[in-house]
Amino acid sequence: MSAQVLQQRIDGADISAHQEQTRRLVRAMMALTGRTASGLARAAGLTPSTVNRFMHRTVRHTLSQRTMLALMTETFISLKRQSPPAFDRAALTELAPAIAVYEHGILEHAPDVQATLAQAKSVLTDGGAAREPRIPTSDLAVVLATTRSVNVEAGDLARAPLRTPRPPFLESDPRAFALLMPDESMMPRFDAGDMLYVSPARPLDGQKVDVIAERIEGGFVVGTLTALGEDSVRLTSLSPRTRETLPRYKLRGVYRIVGVQRLGS
Repeated sequence: MSAQVLQQRIDGADISAHQEQTRRLVRAMMALTGRTASGLARAAGLTPSTVNRFMHRTVRHTLSQRTMLALMTETFISLKRQSPPAFDRAALTELAPAIAVYEHGILEHAPDVQATLAQAKSVLTDGGAAREPRIPTSDLAVVLATTRSVNVEAGDLARAPLRTPRPPFLESDPRAFALLMPDESMMPRFDAGDMLYVSPARPLDGQKVDVIAERIEGGFVVGTLTALGEDSVRLTSLSPRTRETLPRYKLRGVYRIVGVQRLGS
């Protein structure tokens, strides 16, 4: 398959893989707190219909990182009122990858749940050794622009917050991953909510190559590659049109976007 962008459209009653993964995380939080989707949203200070509509209707968006952080924070505030033996282990296991992603933000908003987070992680321990989430070979790790719990260059993708079915053209690429487009900075090429497929194995040659740069400290930058030098990498975003120069010593790697799954009718 060529490196041209593959576009897959989702319509009718189809539900995208990353939407369903987000729903599974919310359902796990509902089980842990004993609340409905609306009740959990209300307790987190959100508009109840925002979460309820996403959970029960066919929509063209995913929940924002800010919304997920608010729901995660409220979940652990609720768990603080429970004893660890009462924690729903199955739901906690489902939520485990997201805990690694949102832990820092949760503690910023609710520092008094630190002990509860530690207790929750201990519930997920088996014989004193923490269970590391494993990605089936048929699945592809999905990261967010702010994800800091993975290292693509080292092939460490186990703590990616989401999963999606692996497309056939990435079956032979063990370090391939996907990124959920966070905003409209690359419109009209990519929209907020698009799933970008990325292959570290593909070369960066050609014109107007869309890439994702992985920062040393974690997190990802999406743009069109305009210059790749020994000391720096220059990227361009489209909406608004901005150029960014990234020092190579601050990057783990620059990886080619080889496909996109779009939400739409």
